[in-house]
Amino acid sequence: MARLPFTVIGGFLGAGKTTLLNRLLRGSAGRRFAVLVNDFGAVDIDSRLVTAHGGDTISLANGCICCSIGDSLVLALVRVLEKADRIDHVVVEASGVADPARIAELALIEPMLERDGVLVLADATSVQARAADRHVGDTVQRQLDGADLLILNKADLVDAAQLAQTTAWLQARQAGARVVPAVHAEVAIEALFGLASNGAPAAPTAAASAATPPVRRWSLSTRGLIDRAALLAALAALPASVLRAKGILRLADAPLQRSVLHMVGRRIDMRSDTPWGIAALRSDLVLLGTPDMPADAELDRLFATVPVTPVA
Repeated sequence: MARLPFTVIGGFLGAGKTTLLNRLLRGSAGRRFAVLVNDFGAVDIDSRLVTAHGGDTISLANGCICCSIGDSLVLALVRVLEKADRIDHVVVEASGVADPARIAELALIEPMLERDGVLVLADATSVQARAADRHVGDTVQRQLDGADLLILNKADLVDAAQLAQTTAWLQARQAGARVVPAVHAEVAIEALFGLASNGAPAAPTAAASAATPPVRRWSLSTRGLIDRAALLAALAALPASVLRAKGILRLADAPLQRSVLHMVGRRIDMRSDTPWGIAALRSDLVLLGTPDMPADAELDRLFATVPVTPVA
């Protein structure tokens, strides 16, 4: 059997990795992708396309499957490769603080995989500031330096001069990668693959073996109905040390539909999505930030001010 192409999608928190994954699953162009993700809930899977849902795996009518990484990427890969005769390409979503080039090295030790490339998304509005940040700069730089393709996402949120300057900055620091501007991670599928046809990994950087810096995490889970206005007020009150918020929410004013929340820096986007379908009727909110992020108890107090209406 031919080796399966292996692609890793990376990028810092909020750069648009999940948006790109959603595009792959919706517009697979005949390819049967096996997509390994960190969080099922964040991936917008139309329940009408689901043909089977077994614990950590969702099968779609277009032949793609979506698998949860869970506690071990290696074990998730083993599960996927048991279905090798039913898939054409393996795609892994790296976490927002992981080194995607290191993950791509799994293709060197797994004979059923062939390294196809490392795609790294960068937020046009913040990538240079993040790369210079004392807490997360090393992580961002390591992600960028391991890319075969750099997708400069959110290009519509900066002016032409800033876009050109950021593009030149990326090209200067990673000459071996192509830089593609994008809006909502919209890139032609054909441009995403075949980036490393010789199977050779990108050259390791001096920081490749550095430890991942600490990123604080706080989460909230409830089965009640959340007040939208109060939640937005609580999010707006968060300090800059909170880098990212994401959630799948059940709001009091839209209880039958999932509401998807994304916050990057001060920018908040919350919109109604698909009906709940097969998903559990539960709201989950996660905050990610630097070590300076408020203590859990302080965040607990802040979000306790958000009214939650119990449901039967």
